[in-house]
Amino acid sequence: MDNIQLRYLFDRIKEADNNTKKGLLNIEVRISGTNKRILISTGIHLFKNQFSDRNGFKCRNHNNAPAITGKVVDMYRKIEAFAFSDKCRQLSDIKAWDKSVEVGASFIDFMKEELRRRNYPALNTAHSQRMAIRKVEAFGGFKYFADLTYQNLLKFDTYMRRTVKMPSSLNKVHVILHSYIREAVRQELITKDPYASFTIPAAKFKEPVYLTSGEVERILKWEPGTELLQQTKDMFIVQCFTGLAFVDMQRLSGADIMEVEGRKVIKSNRKKTDSAFILLLLPEAEKVLERYNYRLPRMAINSYNQRLKLVGKGAGIEKVISSHSARHTFAVYLINKGVSLSVVSKTLGHSSLTMTQRYAQLLSKTVIDEMSKLL
Repeated sequence: MDNIQLRYLFDRIKEADNNTKKGLLNIEVRISGTNKRILISTGIHLFKNQFSDRNGFKCRNHNNAPAITGKVVDMYRKIEAFAFSDKCRQLSDIKAWDKSVEVGASFIDFMKEELRRRNYPALNTAHSQRMAIRKVEAFGGFKYFADLTYQNLLKFDTYMRRTVKMPSSLNKVHVILHSYIREAVRQELITKDPYASFTIPAAKFKEPVYLTSGEVERILKWEPGTELLQQTKDMFIVQCFTGLAFVDMQRLSGADIMEVEGRKVIKSNRKKTDSAFILLLLPEAEKVLERYNYRLPRMAINSYNQRLKLVGKGAGIEKVISSHSARHTFAVYLINKGVSLSVVSKTLGHSSLTMTQRYAQLLSKTVIDEMSKLL
Protein backbone atom coordinates (compact mmCIF):
# COMPACT_ATOMS: atom_id res chain seq x y z
CA MET A 1 0.00 0.00 0.00
CA ASP A 2 1.25 3.46 -0.78
CA ASN A 3 -1.53 5.66 0.64
CA ILE A 4 -0.88 5.15 4.34
CA GLN A 5 0.69 7.10 7.17
CA LEU A 6 2.36 5.88 10.36
CA ARG A 7 2.90 7.70 13.63
CA TYR A 8 3.57 7.05 17.29
CA LEU A 9 0.42 7.38 19.39
CA PHE A 10 1.03 7.68 23.11
CA ASP A 11 -1.60 7.55 25.84
CA ARG A 12 -4.63 7.41 23.56
CA ILE A 13 -7.08 7.58 26.47
CA LYS A 14 -5.26 10.52 28.08
CA GLU A 15 -4.65 9.09 31.54
CA ALA A 16 -0.84 9.26 31.90
CA ASP A 17 0.93 11.70 34.19
CA ASN A 18 4.54 12.16 35.26
CA ASN A 19 4.43 10.15 38.48
CA THR A 20 1.58 7.71 39.12
CA LYS A 21 -0.08 6.65 35.88
CA LYS A 22 1.53 5.35 32.71
CA GLY A 23 0.14 5.41 29.19
CA LEU A 24 0.41 2.77 26.47
CA LEU A 25 2.53 3.50 23.41
CA ASN A 26 0.92 2.44 20.12
CA ILE A 27 1.94 2.70 16.50
CA GLU A 28 -0.93 4.04 14.41
CA VAL A 29 -1.31 3.01 10.76
CA ARG A 30 -3.85 5.14 8.91
CA ILE A 31 -5.11 5.40 5.32
CA SER A 32 -4.23 8.93 4.23
CA GLY A 33 -7.10 11.38 4.28
CA THR A 34 -9.51 9.03 6.09
CA ASN A 35 -10.45 7.96 9.60
CA LYS A 36 -9.62 4.33 8.86
CA ARG A 37 -6.78 3.18 11.08
CA ILE A 38 -5.27 0.29 12.97
CA LEU A 39 -3.41 0.57 16.26
CA ILE A 40 -0.55 -1.79 16.96
CA SER A 41 0.50 -1.99 20.58
CA THR A 42 4.20 -1.85 21.40
CA GLY A 43 3.43 -3.35 24.80
CA ILE A 44 5.36 -0.49 26.43
CA HIS A 45 3.86 1.77 29.11
CA LEU A 46 5.54 5.06 29.97
CA PHE A 47 5.02 8.11 32.12
CA LYS A 48 4.18 11.30 30.28
CA ASN A 49 7.63 12.81 30.77
CA GLN A 50 9.27 9.65 29.39
CA PHE A 51 7.78 10.02 25.92
CA SER A 52 9.03 12.27 23.13
CA ASP A 53 8.13 12.11 19.44
CA ARG A 54 10.22 15.00 18.22
CA ASN A 55 12.14 13.80 15.17
CA GLY A 56 10.81 10.29 15.75
CA PHE A 57 10.31 8.44 19.02
CA LYS A 58 12.73 8.78 21.90
CA CYS A 59 12.38 7.47 25.43
CA ARG A 60 13.61 9.85 28.15
CA ASN A 61 14.02 9.82 31.92
CA HIS A 62 14.15 6.02 32.10
CA ASN A 63 16.90 3.66 33.22
CA ASN A 64 16.51 1.58 30.03
CA ALA A 65 15.76 4.51 27.73
CA PRO A 66 18.19 3.50 24.91
CA ALA A 67 16.91 -0.10 24.83
CA ILE A 68 13.26 0.99 24.81
CA THR A 69 13.94 3.54 22.09
CA GLY A 70 15.75 0.95 19.98
CA LYS A 71 13.01 -1.65 20.41
CA VAL A 72 10.19 0.73 19.48
CA VAL A 73 12.02 2.29 16.51
CA ASP A 74 12.89 -1.17 15.18
CA MET A 75 9.26 -2.24 15.50
CA TYR A 76 8.11 0.95 13.73
CA ARG A 77 10.51 0.34 10.82
CA LYS A 78 9.39 -3.28 10.42
CA ILE A 79 5.72 -2.27 10.38
CA GLU A 80 6.51 0.50 7.91
CA ALA A 81 8.42 -1.87 5.61
CA PHE A 82 5.58 -4.39 5.73
CA ALA A 83 2.96 -1.70 5.09
CA PHE A 84 4.68 -0.60 1.88
CA SER A 85 5.42 -4.14 0.68
CA ASP A 86 3.39 -6.25 -1.76
CA LYS A 87 2.24 -8.40 1.15
CA CYS A 88 0.09 -5.55 2.47
CA ARG A 89 -2.81 -5.02 0.07
CA GLN A 90 -5.36 -3.61 2.50
CA LEU A 91 -5.31 -1.97 5.91
CA SER A 92 -6.31 -5.09 7.83
CA ASP A 93 -3.20 -6.88 6.50
CA ILE A 94 -1.10 -4.71 8.83
CA LYS A 95 -2.10 -6.96 11.72
CA ALA A 96 0.06 -9.71 10.19
CA TRP A 97 3.21 -7.57 10.05
CA ASP A 98 5.08 -9.92 12.39
CA LYS A 99 3.53 -13.18 11.19
CA SER A 100 5.59 -15.64 9.21
CA VAL A 101 4.81 -19.16 8.07
CA GLU A 102 7.21 -21.77 9.32
CA VAL A 103 8.86 -24.27 7.00
CA GLY A 104 6.61 -27.31 6.72
CA ALA A 105 3.57 -25.35 7.89
CA SER A 106 0.15 -26.59 6.88
CA PHE A 107 -1.21 -25.22 3.62
CA ILE A 108 -4.72 -25.97 4.89
CA ASP A 109 -4.10 -23.79 7.96
CA PHE A 110 -2.81 -21.08 5.65
CA MET A 111 -6.03 -21.21 3.60
CA LYS A 112 -8.21 -21.02 6.71
CA GLU A 113 -6.22 -18.09 8.09
CA GLU A 114 -6.33 -16.32 4.73
CA LEU A 115 -10.10 -16.83 4.59
CA ARG A 116 -10.43 -15.15 7.99
CA ARG A 117 -8.27 -12.28 6.77
CA ARG A 118 -10.32 -11.80 3.61
CA ASN A 119 -13.47 -11.54 5.73
CA TYR A 120 -15.91 -11.84 2.82
CA PRO A 121 -19.04 -9.74 3.53
CA ALA A 122 -21.41 -11.99 1.53
CA LEU A 123 -22.44 -15.21 3.27
CA ASN A 124 -22.71 -17.15 -0.01
CA THR A 125 -19.16 -16.21 -1.00
CA ALA A 126 -17.77 -17.18 2.41
CA HIS A 127 -19.69 -20.48 2.25
CA SER A 128 -18.25 -21.29 -1.20
CA GLN A 129 -14.74 -20.61 0.09
CA ARG A 130 -15.21 -22.87 3.12
CA MET A 131 -16.64 -25.66 0.96
CA ALA A 132 -13.66 -25.44 -1.40
CA ILE A 133 -11.24 -25.63 1.53
CA ARG A 134 -13.05 -28.74 2.79
CA LYS A 135 -12.65 -30.34 -0.65
CA VAL A 136 -8.92 -29.60 -0.61
CA GLU A 137 -8.65 -30.94 2.94
CA ALA A 138 -10.58 -34.12 2.06
CA PHE A 139 -8.26 -34.72 -0.91
CA GLY A 140 -5.36 -34.98 1.52
CA GLY A 141 -2.63 -34.31 -1.03
CA PHE A 142 -2.04 -30.63 -0.26
CA LYS A 143 -1.09 -30.81 3.41
CA TYR A 144 2.08 -28.74 3.17
CA PHE A 145 3.41 -26.04 0.86
CA ALA A 146 5.87 -28.54 -0.56
CA ASP A 147 2.87 -30.57 -1.80
CA LEU A 148 1.80 -27.79 -4.20
CA THR A 149 3.20 -29.42 -7.33
CA TYR A 150 1.82 -29.88 -10.83
CA GLN A 151 1.68 -33.66 -10.35
CA ASN A 152 -0.42 -33.30 -7.18
CA LEU A 153 -2.64 -30.79 -8.93
CA LEU A 154 -3.40 -33.39 -11.60
CA LYS A 155 -4.28 -35.90 -8.87
CA PHE A 156 -6.53 -33.30 -7.23
CA ASP A 157 -8.31 -32.68 -10.52
CA THR A 158 -8.90 -36.42 -10.96
CA TYR A 159 -10.20 -36.63 -7.38
CA MET A 160 -12.55 -33.71 -7.94
CA ARG A 161 -13.95 -35.14 -11.17
CA ARG A 162 -14.92 -38.27 -9.22
CA THR A 163 -16.57 -36.34 -6.38
CA VAL A 164 -18.44 -33.50 -8.11
CA LYS A 165 -20.98 -33.76 -10.91
CA MET A 166 -21.39 -30.20 -12.16
CA PRO A 167 -18.68 -28.58 -14.36
CA SER A 168 -19.43 -25.28 -12.63
CA SER A 169 -18.61 -26.80 -9.22
CA LEU A 170 -15.32 -28.23 -10.51
CA ASN A 171 -14.43 -24.85 -11.99
CA LYS A 172 -15.29 -22.96 -8.81
CA VAL A 173 -13.14 -25.17 -6.56
CA HIS A 174 -10.16 -24.82 -8.91
CA VAL A 175 -10.60 -21.04 -9.11
CA ILE A 176 -10.79 -20.72 -5.31
CA LEU A 177 -7.79 -23.02 -4.74
CA HIS A 178 -5.79 -21.06 -7.30
CA SER A 179 -6.54 -17.80 -5.50
CA TYR A 180 -4.93 -19.15 -2.31
CA ILE A 181 -1.94 -20.54 -4.22
CA ARG A 182 -1.40 -17.16 -5.89
CA GLU A 183 -1.48 -15.55 -2.45
CA ALA A 184 1.14 -18.04 -1.21
CA VAL A 185 3.34 -17.09 -4.19
CA ARG A 186 2.89 -13.38 -3.41
CA GLN A 187 3.96 -14.02 0.18
CA GLU A 188 6.98 -15.98 -1.14
CA LEU A 189 5.86 -19.11 0.70
CA ILE A 190 6.26 -21.06 -2.55
CA THR A 191 8.21 -20.14 -5.67
CA LYS A 192 6.12 -21.74 -8.42
CA ASP A 193 2.42 -21.68 -9.21
CA PRO A 194 1.39 -25.22 -10.29
CA TYR A 195 -1.53 -23.71 -12.19
CA ALA A 196 0.93 -22.06 -14.58
CA SER A 197 0.95 -25.30 -16.61
CA PHE A 198 -2.62 -26.33 -15.85
CA THR A 199 -5.80 -25.28 -17.62
CA ILE A 200 -8.72 -24.85 -15.23
CA PRO A 201 -11.78 -26.72 -16.56
CA ALA A 202 -14.34 -24.31 -17.93
CA ALA A 203 -17.68 -23.97 -16.20
CA LYS A 204 -20.58 -24.84 -18.44
CA PHE A 205 -22.35 -21.51 -18.82
CA LYS A 206 -26.03 -21.63 -17.98
CA GLU A 207 -27.89 -18.99 -19.92
CA PRO A 208 -29.54 -16.52 -17.53
CA VAL A 209 -33.33 -16.36 -17.47
CA TYR A 210 -34.69 -12.90 -18.21
CA LEU A 211 -38.10 -11.49 -19.06
CA THR A 212 -39.06 -9.63 -22.19
CA SER A 213 -40.74 -6.23 -21.92
CA GLY A 214 -44.05 -7.93 -22.71
CA GLU A 215 -43.62 -10.44 -19.90
CA VAL A 216 -42.73 -7.69 -17.43
CA GLU A 217 -45.87 -5.84 -18.52
CA ARG A 218 -47.96 -8.94 -17.79
CA ILE A 219 -46.58 -9.07 -14.25
CA LEU A 220 -47.26 -5.34 -13.80
CA LYS A 221 -50.92 -5.85 -14.77
CA TRP A 222 -51.42 -9.05 -12.75
CA GLU A 223 -53.39 -8.65 -9.50
CA PRO A 224 -52.25 -11.03 -6.71
CA GLY A 225 -54.81 -12.51 -4.36
CA THR A 226 -52.78 -12.24 -1.13
CA GLU A 227 -50.68 -9.62 0.62
CA LEU A 228 -47.57 -11.82 0.54
CA LEU A 229 -47.83 -12.30 -3.23
CA GLN A 230 -48.40 -8.56 -3.67
CA GLN A 231 -45.24 -7.84 -1.69
CA THR A 232 -43.34 -10.44 -3.73
CA LYS A 233 -44.57 -8.92 -6.99
CA ASP A 234 -43.65 -5.41 -5.83
CA MET A 235 -40.14 -6.48 -4.84
CA PHE A 236 -39.65 -8.23 -8.18
CA ILE A 237 -40.74 -5.09 -10.05
CA VAL A 238 -38.23 -3.02 -8.07
CA GLN A 239 -35.50 -5.51 -9.01
CA CYS A 240 -36.52 -5.52 -12.68
CA PHE A 241 -36.17 -1.74 -12.87
CA THR A 242 -33.11 -1.29 -10.64
CA GLY A 243 -31.09 -4.48 -11.13
CA LEU A 244 -30.50 -4.66 -7.38
CA ALA A 245 -29.38 -8.00 -6.01
CA PHE A 246 -31.78 -9.40 -3.41
CA VAL A 247 -29.54 -8.61 -0.44
CA ASP A 248 -28.99 -5.05 -1.69
CA MET A 249 -32.72 -4.55 -2.24
CA GLN A 250 -33.37 -5.67 1.34
CA ARG A 251 -30.81 -3.14 2.60
CA LEU A 252 -32.22 -0.30 0.49
CA SER A 253 -33.50 2.72 2.41
CA GLY A 254 -34.31 6.36 1.81
CA ALA A 255 -30.71 7.23 2.70
CA ASP A 256 -29.60 5.58 -0.57
CA ILE A 257 -31.85 7.85 -2.65
CA MET A 258 -30.46 11.23 -3.67
CA GLU A 259 -30.90 13.84 -6.36
CA VAL A 260 -28.29 14.44 -9.04
CA GLU A 261 -29.00 17.26 -11.51
CA GLY A 262 -32.68 17.17 -10.59
CA ARG A 263 -33.07 13.41 -11.04
CA LYS A 264 -33.45 10.77 -8.34
CA VAL A 265 -30.73 8.13 -8.24
CA ILE A 266 -29.81 5.15 -6.08
CA LYS A 267 -26.20 5.27 -4.91
CA SER A 268 -24.71 2.55 -2.73
CA ASN A 269 -22.31 -0.43 -2.62
CA ARG A 270 -23.00 -4.07 -3.40
CA LYS A 271 -22.78 -6.20 -0.28
CA LYS A 272 -21.30 -9.14 -2.19
CA THR A 273 -18.36 -7.34 -3.81
CA ASP A 274 -18.38 -3.97 -2.06
CA SER A 275 -18.38 -2.46 -5.58
CA ALA A 276 -19.93 1.00 -5.75
CA PHE A 277 -22.89 1.53 -8.08
CA ILE A 278 -25.15 4.38 -9.10
CA LEU A 279 -28.32 4.16 -11.17
CA LEU A 280 -31.23 6.32 -12.19
CA LEU A 281 -34.40 5.59 -10.20
CA LEU A 282 -36.88 4.69 -12.94
CA PRO A 283 -40.59 5.58 -12.49
CA GLU A 284 -41.77 1.97 -12.22
CA ALA A 285 -39.45 1.28 -9.29
CA GLU A 286 -40.02 4.66 -7.67
CA LYS A 287 -43.79 4.14 -7.68
CA VAL A 288 -43.43 0.90 -5.71
CA LEU A 289 -40.80 2.25 -3.33
CA GLU A 290 -42.90 5.29 -2.45
CA ARG A 291 -45.75 3.00 -1.32
CA TYR A 292 -43.37 1.32 1.13
CA ASN A 293 -41.67 4.58 2.16
CA TYR A 294 -38.45 3.29 0.53
CA ARG A 295 -38.23 0.34 2.92
CA LEU A 296 -39.39 -2.89 1.28
CA PRO A 297 -40.76 -5.84 3.33
CA ARG A 298 -38.30 -8.24 4.94
CA MET A 299 -38.34 -11.70 3.38
CA ALA A 300 -36.05 -14.74 3.30
CA ILE A 301 -34.48 -15.35 -0.11
CA ASN A 302 -35.80 -18.94 -0.32
CA SER A 303 -39.35 -17.83 0.49
CA TYR A 304 -39.05 -15.00 -2.04
CA ASN A 305 -37.95 -17.32 -4.84
CA GLN A 306 -40.69 -19.85 -4.03
CA ARG A 307 -43.35 -17.11 -4.16
CA LEU A 308 -41.91 -15.77 -7.39
CA LYS A 309 -42.84 -19.06 -9.05
CA LEU A 310 -46.45 -18.36 -8.07
CA VAL A 311 -46.16 -14.79 -9.33
CA GLY A 312 -44.85 -16.00 -12.68
CA LYS A 313 -47.54 -18.66 -12.95
CA GLY A 314 -50.26 -16.21 -12.00
CA ALA A 315 -49.11 -13.73 -14.66
CA GLY A 316 -48.98 -16.44 -17.30
CA ILE A 317 -45.18 -16.54 -17.57
CA GLU A 318 -43.89 -19.93 -18.72
CA LYS A 319 -40.32 -19.29 -17.52
CA VAL A 320 -39.29 -20.20 -13.98
CA ILE A 321 -38.34 -16.83 -12.52
CA SER A 322 -36.18 -16.05 -9.53
CA SER A 323 -34.50 -13.10 -7.90
CA HIS A 324 -31.64 -13.44 -10.41
CA SER A 325 -34.14 -13.27 -13.29
CA ALA A 326 -35.05 -9.71 -12.31
CA ARG A 327 -31.41 -8.65 -12.27
CA HIS A 328 -30.86 -10.27 -15.67
CA THR A 329 -33.99 -8.57 -16.97
CA PHE A 330 -32.69 -5.15 -15.98
CA ALA A 331 -29.32 -5.79 -17.62
CA VAL A 332 -30.94 -6.88 -20.88
CA TYR A 333 -33.30 -3.90 -20.72
CA LEU A 334 -30.35 -1.48 -20.50
CA ILE A 335 -28.43 -3.16 -23.32
CA ASN A 336 -31.55 -3.10 -25.51
CA LYS A 337 -31.79 0.65 -24.86
CA GLY A 338 -28.25 1.11 -26.15
CA VAL A 339 -26.49 1.59 -22.80
CA SER A 340 -22.81 0.67 -23.10
CA LEU A 341 -21.50 -2.49 -21.41
CA SER A 342 -19.17 -0.50 -19.18
CA VAL A 343 -22.07 1.59 -17.88
CA VAL A 344 -24.26 -1.50 -17.44
CA SER A 345 -21.43 -3.12 -15.46
CA LYS A 346 -21.10 -0.05 -13.25
CA THR A 347 -24.86 0.13 -12.74
CA LEU A 348 -25.07 -3.50 -11.66
CA GLY A 349 -22.01 -3.21 -9.43
CA HIS A 350 -20.16 -5.96 -11.32
CA SER A 351 -16.52 -6.27 -10.28
CA SER A 352 -15.61 -7.01 -13.92
CA LEU A 353 -17.11 -6.89 -17.40
CA THR A 354 -17.23 -10.69 -17.73
CA MET A 355 -20.81 -11.18 -16.54
CA THR A 356 -22.02 -8.10 -18.42
CA GLN A 357 -20.52 -9.43 -21.64
CA ARG A 358 -22.49 -12.66 -21.16
CA TYR A 359 -25.71 -10.66 -21.35
CA ALA A 360 -24.59 -9.19 -24.66
CA GLN A 361 -23.70 -12.66 -25.97
CA LEU A 362 -27.10 -13.92 -24.86
CA LEU A 363 -28.84 -11.10 -26.74
CA SER A 364 -26.90 -11.90 -29.90
CA LYS A 365 -28.01 -15.54 -29.70
CA THR A 366 -31.60 -14.46 -29.07
CA VAL A 367 -31.57 -12.19 -32.13
CA ILE A 368 -30.23 -15.00 -34.34
CA ASP A 369 -32.77 -17.50 -32.98
CA GLU A 370 -35.66 -15.12 -33.52
CA MET A 371 -34.59 -14.03 -37.01
CA SER A 372 -34.07 -17.67 -38.02
CA LYS A 373 -37.84 -18.04 -37.84
CA LEU A 374 -38.06 -15.77 -40.88
CA LEU A 375 -36.08 -18.20 -43.04
